[in-house]
Amino acid sequence: MLPRLFPILLLAAACTPKSIELGGGAPPDARLYADVYTWECEDSKTLELYEGVFAYQISLEYAPDGLADRDLPSSGCSAGLDIFPSDAGANATDIPGGAAPGWTTGEMEGLLGHHAEGFYFDNVFDNSSSCQAAEDLLDEGTTLSDSGPFSGSSAPSPGEVSDVTLEGEVDEETGIPFGAELTASWDASGWDKTWVQIRREKDGALVESVTCAADDEVFTVDDDVWSLLSDALEVDVTNVYVAFEVDGSSTTADGQEILTATRAMHVGVVQD
Repeated sequence: MLPRLFPILLLAAACTPKSIELGGGAPPDARLYADVYTWECEDSKTLELYEGVFAYQISLEYAPDGLADRDLPSSGCSAGLDIFPSDAGANATDIPGGAAPGWTTGEMEGLLGHHAEGFYFDNVFDNSSSCQAAEDLLDEGTTLSDSGPFSGSSAPSPGEVSDVTLEGEVDEETGIPFGAELTASWDASGWDKTWVQIRREKDGALVESVTCAADDEVFTVDDDVWSLLSDALEVDVTNVYVAFEVDGSSTTADGQEILTATRAMHVGVVQD
């Protein structure tokens, strides 16, 4: 972890403080995630299956020139990636000017609560019975307001996900039996990345995970994936996310870069 970065005061000969600007330059300074969680829904008229949104969360991290690494694997699988932030990392600092960030999708709007230094979050809705499609909910993307230099920055509009199918044993309460083979397939378009994450959870908290790149509209959880996990750990559920992501970035008027992403995660086991 990198050391925490704060505004520094330099004392001139006349003892007049001078603020050093945060951010600017090549390393990115902030990250915005707009996350929707989907489940299988059925059209009442056509009886066709599609992905409906049951949860929607937004997070904003600010760590000038020192964002935590949340890169996905370009190929293969990696264990223990931290890609669902709960803080902004060791370099975190609050957005200057006492910003109280807001967000809008065009049809919805809300506020991001200050959950930790440099970290703002809104659990817009969770475990709802909605079957609204992700592309309908986030048609115009998720745009920041009242966010200091990042006001007007947007997470991109989502792609489309028609259907996600899981073939194999998935218990509706405990998830995938450890070591069992599971094949996920999907029909999706308009996304930059697709990835699959196996998540082992206890009392709702993540115990361990493996995240795998998946770009061929099909992915099989096999022995190579299970070898990166431990069956000795006590968990309540072994879940699977099949995730789709579209990325963006922009630079503010004062030269700070914000990374943005809209993500849709099909959840194998939806817990109450």
